[in-house]
Amino acid sequence: MSTASRKDIELMSSKNGFGYPGTKRVNVAASAALMYPGDIIGGSLGDVAGSLMATNKPVVATDFILGIAATTSTNTAATAGYIEVIPVNSGDVWLITPNVAATWDTQAEYDALVGKRVVIDLTTLKYTILAADGSTYGCVIQPLDITKYPGKVAFSFRAGVSFLA
Repeated sequence: MSTASRKDIELMSSKNGFGYPGTKRVNVAASAALMYPGDIIGGSLGDVAGSLMATNKPVVATDFILGIAATTSTNTAATAGYIEVIPVNSGDVWLITPNVAATWDTQAEYDALVGKRVVIDLTTLKYTILAADGSTYGCVIQPLDITKYPGKVAFSFRAGVSFLA
């Protein structure tokens, strides 16, 4: 991708009382692919390196989110590097673009999806959110005034997908 910042996911609010939650440094393996601000960085418990979260994730107690990338990763094809991430917790509300805009384009449609447990899609290096509800899906749709945030969906990560939980 030619851009140095995708910003697919952005922090809308943090309920920690201090605003911006700060960042944490995460190791990444050697790879020709870089990670950019707004990318979801995942990992397994016990892993020493983070990676891009795959599509149709996260699933509670299976997929763990290390954070949302705040910087571009420093890895190269031959050398491991690091990336700064904003750690996630269930009190944070994030903004993302929906996978199918028509599913969310009226306030009534949006409101009917609030509280649904959903996953995030990764297609052609762009994260979007899906609308299908599943009991183990790791994101929860949050209320949003769509006139203030047109074309966006507010969501939180469930505690069961946070690497910190």
